[in-house]
Amino acid sequence: MTIKNYVFSLCFLFVLSAGTLCADDARPEAKQLLVAAHAASDLSPILPYTLQGTVVINPGTENQKKGNITIYRDHERSRSELHVEDYLEVKLVRDNKLYIYRSTPLPVPLLGKLAETDHYWDKLAEDGDAKLGDVARKKAQNQAANCFDVKGEQRHRLCFDPERNILLEVLDARQAVEFTNYSEVDGHFFPGKITMLLELEKQEKPVLVVENIQVLKAQFAATAFAIPPHAMEFDTCENMVAAKPLETPPPEFSTTAMRRNMGSPAINVYGIIRKDGTLGNVKVLTGDTEVQQTIMETIKKWRYTPAMCGASPVASEKEIQVSIFRGGSGDGEGARRGR
Repeated sequence: MTIKNYVFSLCFLFVLSAGTLCADDARPEAKQLLVAAHAASDLSPILPYTLQGTVVINPGTENQKKGNITIYRDHERSRSELHVEDYLEVKLVRDNKLYIYRSTPLPVPLLGKLAETDHYWDKLAEDGDAKLGDVARKKAQNQAANCFDVKGEQRHRLCFDPERNILLEVLDARQAVEFTNYSEVDGHFFPGKITMLLELEKQEKPVLVVENIQVLKAQFAATAFAIPPHAMEFDTCENMVAAKPLETPPPEFSTTAMRRNMGSPAINVYGIIRKDGTLGNVKVLTGDTEVQQTIMETIKKWRYTPAMCGASPVASEKEIQVSIFRGGSGDGEGARRGR
C-alpha cells in the first residue's frame, strides 16, 4: 500500500468513526427521552376529559371475558368504572380520599391498574428518579426503537419510537406490555390498544388487552363524582409515594406444585399494606390449595415501607403476582426478550 493510499484509508476510517460518534451523540439520554415522551403523551393539558376502552381478559381462549373501562378525569377529581360481565369496580378520588366499590369482595386479578389507564404510557413520574441505563437502538414491535433499562425497585426496560418519542413497550422478567395504534387529541398522543403478555418459559401469552381506546375532552356534572355506596375508604394525595417491599422472602414451592401449575405460573395475591408496613386482609386469588397454603405461610413474614402522603403513612391496596418458578413478589429482574 502506498503512503497516499494509507493516509486515505486512515482518513476514511476516521470519518466513519466520527460519523458513528455523531450518531451516538445524537441519541438522547434516558432522562431526556422520558421528558420528551411525557411532553408528547401527557394528557393533563387537555383536562377535563374522558377515556373509554374495551377490556378483554384471556383473549382468544375459552376463558375469554370482555367488558369496558371508562375514566372521568378532572383536575383534582377522578372516577373510573370497570365493567367485566357481571363484575363492577368503581374507584373515585376526591378531597384526598380514595373510595373503592366492588360488586364482589375481592378484585378480579390483573385489573387493579386499569383505573390508571389514561397515563399508563407516561412513565416520567414513575421512573424519572430511578437509575437509568444507557439508551441503545433495539427492535420493538418489528421496528427500530430507543430503549434503556430502569434499575429501580422493579427492573424493566422501556422502548420508545425514535421519531415521535412515544412508548412502544415495557419489558421485565415476567411480562411485556405493548402500546400500539396511537392517535392524538389536541396534539397529545395516546395508544388505541394496550396489550399485556405474560412471559412463559418458551412463549408469550396475551392475558389482558385494552383496545378501542378513545380520549375525548369533556365537561362533568357534580354527580359524576358522587361517592359510591358501601365503598372502602383510603387516605390519598396527589403525590403519594407508593408502598415498597422491604422484606419479601420468596415462597419455596415443591417440584410437584411447580409442574402442576406450569400453565399458569403467575399466582395472584391481594392484600392491604397497613400503616405499619404489614400486609393484612390477604387473599390468594389463584393457584391450587398447596400453592395457596405455601404463599400464605410465607406472606406472614413480608414487610413493606408503607405508602406515604408527605410525612404521614397511609394504608393502600396491593395486588401481587408471585411466580411459581422464581418465587418472590413478582419484582422485575430485567427484560427477557433478548433484544
